[in-house]
Amino acid sequence: MKKLPQKYLIKGIKDNQNVQITLLSTSYENAKEQSLHKYNIYPIEIKALSGFEFLHLQILRLDRITSQDISALFLQISIMLSASLPILEIIEICAKNTKKPKLKHILLEIAYRLNLGQKLSIGFKEHRDIFGDMVWNMIALGEKSGDLSEIFKMLSKHSIREYKNKNKLKRALFYPLLVFISIIGAFVGLVLFVLPEFLVMFEEINANLPIFTHILMYIQSFFVELGVIFCVFLVICIFLLQRFYKHSFAFRYKCHALILHLPFIGEIIRLNMFYQYTFSLFLQLKSSIPLDMALSLSNNTISHLTLKARFVQVLESVKNGKSLSLALTQANAIDEISLALIAAGEQSGKLPKMLEICAERFEESTQEKIDFLISLVEPLLSLIMGVLLLFLALGIFVPMWDMSTAAMGGMY
Repeated sequence: MKKLPQKYLIKGIKDNQNVQITLLSTSYENAKEQSLHKYNIYPIEIKALSGFEFLHLQILRLDRITSQDISALFLQISIMLSASLPILEIIEICAKNTKKPKLKHILLEIAYRLNLGQKLSIGFKEHRDIFGDMVWNMIALGEKSGDLSEIFKMLSKHSIREYKNKNKLKRALFYPLLVFISIIGAFVGLVLFVLPEFLVMFEEINANLPIFTHILMYIQSFFVELGVIFCVFLVICIFLLQRFYKHSFAFRYKCHALILHLPFIGEIIRLNMFYQYTFSLFLQLKSSIPLDMALSLSNNTISHLTLKARFVQVLESVKNGKSLSLALTQANAIDEISLALIAAGEQSGKLPKMLEICAERFEESTQEKIDFLISLVEPLLSLIMGVLLLFLALGIFVPMWDMSTAAMGGMY
């Protein structure tokens, strides 16, 4: 009798990164074969999953851990470390108190590793897809220096700043887009469902229609005759663009370069990336992480490919013996004021302090740009709405006004 396939959980290594996947296979050996040859994953642990375990795993994957959750966790750990509680007890308390199933699962796994005698940094390293490389490196440094409480306090500060900046950036980008789509949707709805009623009336009396009404009629005809085809075409285009963006590095790089040239939005993204880079670098240098390692870890905080390429160039230049300020200048990676501050920090031996000042500047500039964009977008959207309503009014009410005038003239 042929054996039915079963779900397997594969934990392994791919491209020097810890990865975890689930796949359908008929046996342990087939699951191992698939992970090696189909997914290029070297398996460390293979586990057959029951239906309940698979469902639980899917729930954990859907659960999202935010920077705010991570910041709260790090702050709790910092406070309890200051109170001289054992680290194992701290992790267990945090796991018990968290309301996030995924975070609870991670903390319990870290606690299990601590029970086995492994270091805290190793536990966080196993979950660097959630916490990032910088976190476990700084924890490892804190373990050596004996100042874990201060390390977690700094990491908490970094996470909450990251959360606030991401939130502000999303608000600046998505709120205007949502309002604009709503306006266009309302306009299309009026053209499709309200305008036809008036057009029937105009045709019955053979009214002389102005150009605005003719334009509205063309728009209405387009949506009635080609609306479905247009929507299908739009969905296909979006689907193809998403696939290209996900699977083509060259296409993704071009998209990022294009976004950087958008008015206001490009500048906000640039300033936010500069803030993340300089603040991450400040935290690590303050914790005595070597410059080349700190630069490498800071590069991981940059999600924008065009900017990341510049900072990778900076890292290579520093490895070749150049100063940080010179490397940043040659890569055209940062503004002149920040370059001057960094150069002064290198000369005076106060580079971490200067990087902190740069990060504060970028954070303030990002906030100013976001506030300005929001203040600009609201009246702009009101203007667009007004223009669309005026267009509808001219297209519908001008013929009615002409009809009323003609009727009044016929009475005398």
